[in-house]
Amino acid sequence: MFCRPLPAPLVAFAAPQPAAVWLVVFLDPPPVPQDAPLPNRLLGACLKALRPGFRHVLALSPAVRTGAPGREWLIFNPGARMLAVGLAPPHETLGTLRRLIAQGRARCRVVIAREPATVRPRGLFTCVQAVAHLTGTGCHPFTTPHGLWRRMGAMRPGDVT
Repeated sequence: MFCRPLPAPLVAFAAPQPAAVWLVVFLDPPPVPQDAPLPNRLLGACLKALRPGFRHVLALSPAVRTGAPGREWLIFNPGARMLAVGLAPPHETLGTLRRLIAQGRARCRVVIAREPATVRPRGLFTCVQAVAHLTGTGCHPFTTPHGLWRRMGAMRPGDVT
């Protein structure tokens, strides 16, 4: 380790530690409008080559803010334009997720994050690589969301990748 751990967290909520439980959500992003900038339209065209229902991946984890009643969800959403990390109330988060699952528009895997035994290069900055790195799941640089879904499904709770 190159630095000592801080005595207190830098933020006002208890962030998940390496043994955190993550709910990994696989879904399709909204369609790209025809008047969107060219890079956005090109990305949308590339995503159409991927398996429907597995064109994007994000992760959620329960988080507790100090001084706030109830639980919130930490949302980790790596996108093409930015990496979004934030807190959301449980009723909105779980309600939206239940609705998407009921409509067949989302699938979930529960993953217990672990720290890999060896250093892992991050590879390409895709949603798959970011979530795989977050959860400690091993995958190659060109893994698709469906490939990550299969990899996570094949893992046993005690597996270290």
